[in-house]
Amino acid sequence: MDQIEQTLAVATEHHRAGRTAEAERLYRDVLDASPGHPDALHLLGVIALQSGRADEAVDRIAQAVAGDDGSPLFHANLGHALHASGRHREAAMSFARALTLLTNEGEGWGNVGALANLIRRYDDDIRAAAAAEVDARYTMGDVMRRQSLLFLLTGDVAYYRVLVNTALDDPLRFSIPSMHYAYWGIAMRLFQGDTRKGDVSAFTTGEFRRFYRLLVEETARRYGLDTRLRRVAPRTAVRRVALITNQMLGEGHQPTADAFDYARRLQDHHGCQVLIVNPNAMAVEGENGFVPEYSYNVTAEYDGEQTLTAFGAEVRMLSFPQPRFDEEKLTAIVDAVQRFDPDVIVAFGGSNTVADLFARSRPVVFLPTSSGLPPSLATLLLGYAPEDSAAGWPEEARARFRPFSFGWTLPDAGPARSRADFGLPADGPLYVVVGNRLDQEVGPEFLETLDRLLDRVPDAHVAFAGAVTDLPGRIAAARNAARMHALGDVDAIRGLYGVATAYLNPPRQGGGGSAAFALADGLPVVSYAQGDVAGIVDAASTVADEAAFLDRAATLGQDAAARAQAAEAARTRFAETADRARSVEKLLDYAREAQELY
Repeated sequence: MDQIEQTLAVATEHHRAGRTAEAERLYRDVLDASPGHPDALHLLGVIALQSGRADEAVDRIAQAVAGDDGSPLFHANLGHALHASGRHREAAMSFARALTLLTNEGEGWGNVGALANLIRRYDDDIRAAAAAEVDARYTMGDVMRRQSLLFLLTGDVAYYRVLVNTALDDPLRFSIPSMHYAYWGIAMRLFQGDTRKGDVSAFTTGEFRRFYRLLVEETARRYGLDTRLRRVAPRTAVRRVALITNQMLGEGHQPTADAFDYARRLQDHHGCQVLIVNPNAMAVEGENGFVPEYSYNVTAEYDGEQTLTAFGAEVRMLSFPQPRFDEEKLTAIVDAVQRFDPDVIVAFGGSNTVADLFARSRPVVFLPTSSGLPPSLATLLLGYAPEDSAAGWPEEARARFRPFSFGWTLPDAGPARSRADFGLPADGPLYVVVGNRLDQEVGPEFLETLDRLLDRVPDAHVAFAGAVTDLPGRIAAARNAARMHALGDVDAIRGLYGVATAYLNPPRQGGGGSAAFALADGLPVVSYAQGDVAGIVDAASTVADEAAFLDRAATLGQDAAARAQAAEAARTRFAETADRARSVEKLLDYAREAQELY
């Protein structure tokens, strides 16, 4: 090790230990001995940035980049210095160069994701410029990673169009697991509302829908499942039902409770022999370069054939927790369903690939757990909420649509609770925001809406119920942070509803279950006219814009008579539209119709 390297090593040890004066002196010694030394310039710039001297940091780190343009770390820290100097467009370009260098080197999602999220802080014009920089410098041939990364940076659905059309034009270019993972990655981004540019409706009714069909057809063909999926003769009664769901996760997971509830009612109230099939067929581990990487949960103890017990009932379940989507697993699932020999298959939940494998061989009824056009290949497509219609759907889907209401079974209300039980102040209006994905669903715009509401209702508080990681940090930066409370998971959600003033729904697709339970408990809802919640509540509960959102929420918090009237309307709506028993009866009617049509 030469003298310069020794000096740098000692200096960085001082730097890590917080002895910045000693480190800075030694970095300058290196520059005296080797003018323009990139590492010394970079680290001096880092000290300047850490000391609040952003302009000096920009100058130092820019010199380091000029001496070594291939260091992702130099470009990233130059981005931080430029951001601190208020030069956001230049900062985004530096982050983009760092991101591309890492991606071209085969870096995994961790650091790439962190850089992408730094760029996503900026406005759309800056994000688009940064994406163009990434695109221009990208050297890998991986269309999945390239196009999904560009969408992540910009929210422009055009990049997903490129990705999907590449697969549609040349499906053999991609493996089945790769297409499967990409499908779920795109679906989740669209569900979370990350699109900022482009016609999402045209994409989902067009290319993306064809991509899903391609995935199902190629899975059956390449894995040799077509020969196993024998077309059964039409039957005239529904005695055996296979309810195929994407995932069963156990207690606390609302779709799990709903799937079990449908199964036990079909079995215990209507005499059907029911088998829940739990393929865990959502993406559960990274199967290609799609970004961002993600995975869905799997309950490992749900393995093989077993009996589930809840609500005083028992239902058989066959579960496949293996974290993959491959020929061995799908063959085992298909063979198991064939042995059970159901009269009808209920596809429980959207993008139910396994259920759709059977669409040509058995009657399949799609039972949605969310509103909107499904990609399902089922014989019949049911609506989610009472006023749902197939208006705007492709003609072939409209012909398969049937009106339906998902219905709800209320969880146990438990003992009466006080606000103190939740660590909340006893006085003033209490607004609640509830969900399983609040980190994603409560964005900066909705937090600003809540801030405006608390400005307007000065004695009010907002409680967030649901597991969160990032949200508390963002709440801390709000004007009214002291009156915003992240409660985490709340077991006794109806207990919380009992002490709340109103349920506030952020702009999102999901939230149907939590909103339905609010209605049942007479908790008025305030929602924009979009997504599942808007379909469940009455028209008076939905609003067109932020001004109307604030007006309704403030009125519910400050006008006792208006709140009492809204509470009664909520209970009436639940009683009229959300009875699960009636929904199960209607499902059986449609199952018989599916037998005739298929």
